[in-house]
Amino acid sequence: MWVNVKKVILILASLSCVALGLLAYNLFSQPDRAATDNAQMTFKIINKGNYRQFVPAKPIEPFVLQQAGSEFNNQHLIGKWTFVIFGYTYCPDVCPTTLTRVKSVLPTLQKLGDIQIAFVSADPLRDSPERLSQYVNYFDSSFIGLTNTHDKLFPFAQNLNLQYGIVSEKKEANYAVIHSASIALINPKGEYLAQFKPQYIDGEVPTVDMKEMAKSFETIVSEYKR
Repeated sequence: MWVNVKKVILILASLSCVALGLLAYNLFSQPDRAATDNAQMTFKIINKGNYRQFVPAKPIEPFVLQQAGSEFNNQHLIGKWTFVIFGYTYCPDVCPTTLTRVKSVLPTLQKLGDIQIAFVSADPLRDSPERLSQYVNYFDSSFIGLTNTHDKLFPFAQNLNLQYGIVSEKKEANYAVIHSASIALINPKGEYLAQFKPQYIDGEVPTVDMKEMAKSFETIVSEYKR
């Protein structure tokens, strides 16, 4: 049962924490810069403290993910603010902690706009859409569980700067998936607008400060409506 996911190998858990720290350093230690996406559009990444904002918002390449009973693609982003979290159901700490904390600020987020929380599994070998649905619904019935094969999943993760890594190719193997603890925010036009950074505090699980995220989301929505 997924509720026993805390029974993991200590070495793998330590490796995951180190790798997450390296991912965060690569993503967030660089100064604000101009960049060019696949469509040759120049944009800036502006450091806002607890998050980084893309100006202008980045278009998201066409993608198809699987959820229980149906597909999820770019069209499902239109008209909603989408918070994207990468992880996996066997995650011992970051994922359940993040989802629990998102749940705690969900009423605040919902007052600010029409939102959806998408949990994307980077472990399609073990995480079927049905398993994902059961997992995320434990935290809140509105949460969406998504995944796909790596050839579909990896480009989507790259597009959102939410890196992940996995080494095992055997479903029965006991392995950890290294993934970003950041949360991506997609605007109602289906564009990548911001990325919320996790906090790294000694002795604590690296997760996004949800109260700060809610405050920042209020500012983002206000600016978006102008």
